Formats: sequence, structure tokens, C-alpha cells
Amino acid sequence: MRFFPRLLSAPLFRPTGPWSQNRWRPPAWESSERRTLAEVLTQVPNYIIDKGDDGGREGVSYVNGVVMFTDLSGFTALCEKYAESDEKPVSPTGEKSDDRWKMSSRGVDALTASLNDYLGRIVQDLMCANGDILKFAGDAILTLWQCEESQFPATIDRVVTAAIGIQCKMDNYMTEVGVNLRVKIGIAVGCVIFYHIANDHERHFGEAGQTIEEVNIAQSSASSGTVVISPKAWDLLEQKLFSYSILESGYVEINRRSSLSKTLQNLMETRDPTKSDIFNNGPEPECLRLTQLSKVSERQETIYRMYTNQNVISKLDACAELRWLSEIRTVTVMFLEVHVPQEGDQEILSTIQLAFTIIYDQMTRMLGTINKLYMFDKGCTFLIIFGMPGKKHEDEPTRALKAADNIMKDFHANKLQASIGITTGRAFCGIIGHPQRHEYGVIGKSVNLAARLMSNYPKRIACDDTTRTLSNLDPHDFIQLDYIKMKGVPVDNIHYEYKIDRRKDRLFSTFIPPQQIEDDGGKIIGTLKPCCMYTVQHSHIILTV
Repeated sequence: MRFFPRLLSAPLFRPTGPWSQNRWRPPAWESSERRTLAEVLTQVPNYIIDKGDDGGREGVSYVNGVVMFTDLSGFTALCEKYAESDEKPVSPTGEKSDDRWKMSSRGVDALTASLNDYLGRIVQDLMCANGDILKFAGDAILTLWQCEESQFPATIDRVVTAAIGIQCKMDNYMTEVGVNLRVKIGIAVGCVIFYHIANDHERHFGEAGQTIEEVNIAQSSASSGTVVISPKAWDLLEQKLFSYSILESGYVEINRRSSLSKTLQNLMETRDPTKSDIFNNGPEPECLRLTQLSKVSERQETIYRMYTNQNVISKLDACAELRWLSEIRTVTVMFLEVHVPQEGDQEILSTIQLAFTIIYDQMTRMLGTINKLYMFDKGCTFLIIFGMPGKKHEDEPTRALKAADNIMKDFHANKLQASIGITTGRAFCGIIGHPQRHEYGVIGKSVNLAARLMSNYPKRIACDDTTRTLSNLDPHDFIQLDYIKMKGVPVDNIHYEYKIDRRKDRLFSTFIPPQQIEDDGGKIIGTLKPCCMYTVQHSHIILTV
């Protein structure tokens, strides 16, 4: 057993925003092993920690509570603005580079500080209201308040009050580079279904059910600066304390002009936004995510590490600070939605587990990384990244497309269906959130576009022109897609479906990834370079290296 008197009282990475000046205290850990475990715990929600050894089991679990979906907008624009404002690199000839995404380390640090300064304040308010941050989804946060049905009314009142406070303080937030950040919030109440999938190396969980559907509708019905709650939540809320308007969908928008909201707004306006209790030299608020776990067994530590992003684990094992993970890098992004059954929790679990097994096998072969599993935003969706630290290759677009094609074939063989969107571009990759609760995330235009391609072109592999061009695959395998208007996507953007023409009367290629060559004793003696195998009517094979 390992014992920790105050596991989470020290921040994992040093915040650099105005709210943290002179308020950071270095941790007084007795060993690097203790610090590593404490930092792993900041990567997983209380829901997983509270499950203990049960957190390592595959299966379905049910939790009653109130759910809040906080959707933030402006992060992608913020990344672009910092890239534009940063000094462009100069080539040996004296000319400035055309790559506007290239940033100095100072620019990345400033971007990271700005993102986490804003997100950290929101997360702190959620934790102060006893919320459990289940997941960060780029620029969205899913939070759960576990409670019994008898506690629904009191909990909903607390959650709605916290939501109004966040809107009063954090909506229309102008950053120092002139980008306006907005917030919209959806709230629902009821039973949340959790699906846990695993193999010997990684574990993931997804959340679903009627309550998750309702919180999605509430968030979609909300506009920037508003809070929308489900009809069930409204029935349980002390309605006389709030002014409101009922939407056509039956969902309810809570207005700030009620007496309670106005009082809360005045309180927020008088509060100094540059000060954060978490970094004061005095004691932290009891409601923050302090030590709720006094001892952790080796088995539990293994479970928590398997729920943590492997890039984070690699840094922790190397005793490196996680802030060095933050960077702008070129990545190929794959969003993959698995079409799951509409009924039967065990059937849904079996489908997701089978899909995870197929996807993980392909990622192991093609060196992709499963970053997230989402079930609260766009169905059952896997976010996969090619080009992560330690897995960087020049042919990532090719690997992603070939992996997608192999996944589609394996899915078809197992009577599964999927929609896939693939893009390539520069994105912010790093730790996002609060010092006591954060995750490794990826934010950028290419990430948003991959999600929209997946959603708008179902049951096919859709990619952007950059991925198609950089892949150097057979042009005959790409079919230009019909134009569909998508948010934030220019009209002149061309997108393609990747669909290998397997007719026997034409030349087609199969990508073979690089493989290590071992002698009889298992020692690596060389590497076989990537190649393409060409076949024409089964008459002959030409191997090009």
C-alpha cells in the first residue's frame, strides 16, 4: 500500500496566467514514485477512483445524478491568433517561413497558459460545487454530480446556480490577444449508463443513456451565454427562484434576471477574477478535489495508469514535467464513429468492445494512438491521432487511410458499421484543464474538420485534400464528395471519399508499413522500409521499396 496525506494539494504543472502569480507552491513529495501516482490521479475522474479495483473490470454500471455539458467556443480561433501573433521563423536565406502555425516555445507557453487560465477557472468553479469532471472533449467539459433520487432537487439547485455563476464570470471573456471566448451550458438529471472497455494495455469508459441524450439536446438548444435544462430537471427545480423561458423543444432556458441570479451576478462582478483560492498560501477550500483517497494498492495504480493517455505515462515514467508535452505539431486526426445497437446495454457493450479490439490492433500496427472515447457528443466515437511523440513518421496520412480501410473491412466481416473522418494539419497538443484535474487533449481546425467529415458523410471514409495529397496513394482510390455546408469550413474546400477500387482489371496498391527484422535470437538487425505492393490481374507482383 502507498499512503498520501494530501495527494492533490499541489498543482501538476506550474500555471503562468495572471491568476496564479505568487500563488504556486512546489510539492514536497518524498519520492518520485509518490509524485507520479499523484499526477496520474489528476488524469482520471472521481468516478473511476471511487470504483477502486472494480474500475478495472469490463462491464456496464449505472449512476444516478445531475449532468452538466459545458461547451466552450473560441479555442480554435485562440490557437490561430497566437500562431499569427508569434514571430514567424526566418529561413537561412533571410525569408520568413510561410508556415503560420510554426511557433516558438515562448508562443506555445503563452497559448498553454491562456487556455488553462480560462479552463482552470471554470473547472475550479465546477469542483467547488462538488462536481466530478468526467471528461474533457477538446473545448467541452462533461461534469457529473452523483446523488440519490431523493437528492435530485437540492443537487439541481446547486448545479444551476454554479452554471449561472460560470456564465456571469466566464462568458464573453476577452483574452489578451483579442479573442472572445463564449460558454453555453446544458443540464439534465437521471441515470447515466457507463460502458467500460479494456484490453491488457488500455482502458476506456463511455457514458450514455437517456440522461446523456437530454443533456446533449439541452446544450444544442442553448446559445452562447445561456443555460438550458431538461424538462425533468425543470420539474425538480425550485422554479420560483428563477426567471425563465420555455423553448419550443420543451427545454427551459434559465435567465440571469431572476433575483437569485442577479444577486449571484453582483457577487461575481465584485470578486477579483485574477485571484484563485486554489493557489493562495492559505488552506484550500474543502470542496476542492483534495485527498479523498488515503491509500492506493498496486493493482489500483495499474488501473489508473491504463485509463491515462500513454503520452502522459511516458513523460511521468521519464520523470519529466507534463508541461513539456504542450506543443503545436503536425498530426493526422481520425474520428471514428461506431454505429451501436439502439437497445440492450450488454449488446452495446459487446459492440463497443469488439470495435475497440479491432481499432486497437490496427493502431498498434500503424502506430496510431487512441486519444479519447466519447459517447456523450457524437455517438460512440473514437478520437485517434497519428504523429504523437514517439510515433512520428512522414507517412502518417497514408497510415491513417490504410488503417481506416482495414478497420472498415474488419468491421464488415464482423457485421459492424462505422463512419470515419480523417484530416491532416497543425494542432495544439498538450495538457488542458486545471492543476488538480486535467487531461491530454488536441485542439485545432483539423480536429474540428475531422469530426464534421465523420458526421456529415456517414458509413464511409472521408478525408480532406491535404490528407489525400500527402498520402501519395493511387488517385483512382479517391472520389470527390458532394459539397455539404459545414460550420467553420470554407466553401471552396474539397473533400474526398477514400475507397479502394478492387477491380481485377486495374492496378491497385497495398501499403505495407515498416517492420523490424530480427535474427534467430530475437535481436533487431535492421528495418524493412515501407513499400507498396502492386498487383495486376493476379499475373505478377512488383515490389517497390
